[in-house]
Amino acid sequence: MDDRLHEILAQVSMIHKSLLEDEKIDDVDYVLEYIENFDDDVKDHYLKLLLQYYFQKNSISNFKELLLLGYKFDLRMDDIKQAFLNIKSNDENVIEFLEDNVVFFKDTNYEEPLNAIYEYYKNSDDDIKVALEESLELLRRNRYICAFAYKNKTEEYARFFINEDLLESLKRDLPYLLK
Repeated sequence: MDDRLHEILAQVSMIHKSLLEDEKIDDVDYVLEYIENFDDDVKDHYLKLLLQYYFQKNSISNFKELLLLGYKFDLRMDDIKQAFLNIKSNDENVIEFLEDNVVFFKDTNYEEPLNAIYEYYKNSDDDIKVALEESLELLRRNRYICAFAYKNKTEEYARFFINEDLLESLKRDLPYLLK
């Protein structure tokens, strides 16, 4: 099994590198055709990683297309950070699309991603700030982000993410999150 896993990872890496070099990675139909002759386990692993890649790149149409094929991945704060940093317009984005997943996900790595999101927002022009607002509100509705921000409220970036209404609710109903 370990040998097969190494083989799968090596093939996935080669597929991804080739698609990036050929600049075909954003053409889902081409990708699906390109990987058609690989073993099913290689295709499955690659398409899950590609879904994560599309999320991070905020490639909403490609992301939706792979979701429709039944692929999923475990959302992490680093994924959200990368997607947030790739919001460049007021068009729908992957963070807004996965609204409930963003509001309810839990991670252990908040400091660096939240700081990066804060810095990106702070240094963006007004048009981009408007485009980022809805995604920011989703992040502020996440109880774990709010709890982290409260516990780190001496940091400017952390205070930026505190949702006072949610914080009051956490103090009342889930105080252990704030310790």
